[in-house]
Amino acid sequence: MSESEPPADELDRDTITGNGIANWLNANGPEWVLWIEPLDGDPEYLGFVDGRFKVAKDDEIIPVALHYISDLADRARRVEHRSLAESPFTVDDEDDDGEDG
Repeated sequence: MSESEPPADELDRDTITGNGIANWLNANGPEWVLWIEPLDGDPEYLGFVDGRFKVAKDDEIIPVALHYISDLADRARRVEHRSLAESPFTVDDEDDDGEDG
């Protein structure tokens, strides 16, 4: 069991809204992000990072507006929470992987 778990409230793809996602991210970010698989495309990570809602897709991290979050909620096939460490939003401040040259 993790030391810091997100709340037990699940985001059901049949009932989520853009406001519901934004509220969840405000309450649980930046430690937790959402992995959303839309009906019509590749999965996207959505998080509240550095004080802004951002999406990570196609190897880019882009700030987004609530309208985009609502659109993504409407198209969601699957929604899961993931830790920030498992997401593309992480920044490798410590490049101490033991790499030699």
